[in-house]
This record gives sequence, structure tokens and C-alpha cells, in this order.
Amino acid sequence: MVETGVTAAGLSTIVRDEVVPVSTVPDGRGLGRLWEGDGVLPGGDAVRSGDDAVESPLFPAAGGVRFWSVTVPPEAPDAPPPAEFHHTSTLDVGIVLSGRIVLEMEDGTSAELSAGQAFAQQGTPHHWRNPYPVDAVIAVVMMGRDQ
Repeated sequence: MVETGVTAAGLSTIVRDEVVPVSTVPDGRGLGRLWEGDGVLPGGDAVRSGDDAVESPLFPAAGGVRFWSVTVPPEAPDAPPPAEFHHTSTLDVGIVLSGRIVLEMEDGTSAELSAGQAFAQQGTPHHWRNPYPVDAVIAVVMMGRDQ
């Protein structure tokens, strides 16, 4: 992750250039917390990233932003769908970086997305599933919104 900022002299600079660690959560997904900011984002001083970001909430409040990479491993062939739908109070926009993934909605509709395809998930309950034999990797920007 390369992040830019401004020096005390007002010159643009690289403030971060590092590999972001990926954490594996209980369902086997890999999460990379790439960048985030909360509140009004007027400039580099208002954002947090890297080690400072670890202590902030997973999901942004209104006006906040989170940028994640998510690796979704293949599911077992006989795996039942999740009992509950995932739901956040964020507007999420993203793109599939590799593999294929299925977005399922409460009403039974679904869409298969493959590398290069984008999505806008508007805070609605949903499932992300990977019934394919290789990992799917998505990049997603989560924007906090008023309730």
C-alpha cells in the first residue's frame, strides 16, 4: 500500500509504502485493512492508516471510509448457505480483482461477478459466496452513511 501526504514545507511525499498484513477470520476469509479515514477528510492529517488504523472500528461511521481487500476461499461443495445475511450501514463500492464470486440477495436474486467487474452494495442484506475452486479476491471501499 502506497499512501501519499504533504510535508511541513507543503510538498507532496510518500508517507507509507508497505505490505499490508492479511488477517484470516473464522470463516476462512482473508481481510487486508488497506486504508481508512473518519470524519471530514480535508487532508493527510485527518486520516489513519497502518498501525494506527488497527484500533479503529471495523465499519466506518457517517462520513468515514474503509478500504479493504477481501479473499473469499472456495466453499465446500455441500456447504449450506449462511443462515443470516450480512448487513452493514455502509455504502460499499468495489471490484473483483481475481476469481469469481456470487452476490446473493434476500429475495433470491443473485449476480456472478468475475475479475474486472464492479459492484455497488447499498447497505442491503446480502451473502458473498464462492462456489468455485479458486480464491476470489475483491477490493472494497466502505463509506459510512447517516442512519
